[in-house]
Amino acid sequence: GKEIEEHLTQEIEELIAQKIPYKLNTNLEVKFQKVSESTLLDQEWQPIFDVIRVETEKKFEEYKGFAYSFHPEPLQIIIKTDLNTPKWFRNSNKKANQIKKYVNKIIELKRKELSIKEIPYEIIVRDKNTKKIK
Repeated sequence: GKEIEEHLTQEIEELIAQKIPYKLNTNLEVKFQKVSESTLLDQEWQPIFDVIRVETEKKFEEYKGFAYSFHPEPLQIIIKTDLNTPKWFRNSNKKANQIKKYVNKIIELKRKELSIKEIPYEIIVRDKNTKKIK
């Protein structure tokens, strides 16, 4: 937060002062560039994505990969699997729904633990032909 930013500013100013051999009669100002919203979201959510990757792979042998996208909204969390697209609707989504529920639980737990604000997201499970399982 603010203290970290002030500490960093002080550190940077000291480093600059050490590099300049003589005193200037001006105050050096250090400006921080604002990070874009999507970069911040990306950084915030990385630990959640890491846990999703690791835990989903452990729990579901069908898991084959992970992707995400903040644009367009809502955040899309994509779980790639080697599931077959079932011929009968009801068998299809049984495993896909288990995966969705599991990933959803991870997101909710980690989001609270890391105090990350709630944003809309959608969990998409893809079959081995990269089709979205409904």
